[in-house]
This record gives sequence, structure tokens and C-alpha cells, in this order.
Amino acid sequence: MEIFIILSLVVVVILLVGYPLVNPLKYQEAHGTRPLARDDNDLYGKREIVFEALRDLQFEFATGKLAASDYAQMKATYELQAAQILQQIDALQPNKSKNAQAVRACPRCHTNMSAQDKFCTKCGAKL
Repeated sequence: MEIFIILSLVVVVILLVGYPLVNPLKYQEAHGTRPLARDDNDLYGKREIVFEALRDLQFEFATGKLAASDYAQMKATYELQAAQILQQIDALQPNKSKNAQAVRACPRCHTNMSAQDKFCTKCGAKL
């Protein structure tokens, strides 16, 4: 009898742990998370590659392995690529940029507050 209870508990744990691995799309739909599209993954990967290249470039210039003229030219190229990738990422998520710039007013003293503030900086009222 004890063996039956232990085996049933093991099966239940395996099913609970393994469900997201076997059915990731159903799990993400059930929990309200959106899987990243292939374009999103490519853009984020490209962003990381360009940022890593900029870090390496800065390190090589700091250690004296790269001339100043070459550094300036390569840095401008990588910064342009990074800016283009970041613009593409922002175009995929238009709602985030609107929410980040939202301004609201304190209900007590009507001071303008940013969207991230939880308390008024002037009177201390909870927002």
C-alpha cells in the first residue's frame, strides 16, 4: 500500500514538472506569457553581439592594440548597427515606450509625477 502511494506521488510530481517541457505553448498560453517570435530572438541576439563587439573594441583600444583612427571608425560602425537594432526592437514593442513616458499627477497636491513613482515626492501621498 505504501509503495502505491509513493509511486502515485512520484508520477504526479513528474507530470507537474514535465508538463511545461512537453507542452510549452499550452503552458505559456495558460499563464499569459507570449513566446518570443523568431524575429524577436534574432534581434535580441544581434543586439548582444553588437554590444559585445563594442566592449571588445573598447578593451582593445584601452590596451593599445588598436589605433585611435581605427577605433573611431569601427566604433561609429558598431554604434550605427546598435542604433538600428534598437529601433527595430522598439518598433516591435510600441506600448512600452508610451508607458515609460507617461506622466500622472498627485491626487492631493497635483504635482506631476512619473509613472514609476509610488509616492508623491512633494507631499508623500500614496499614488
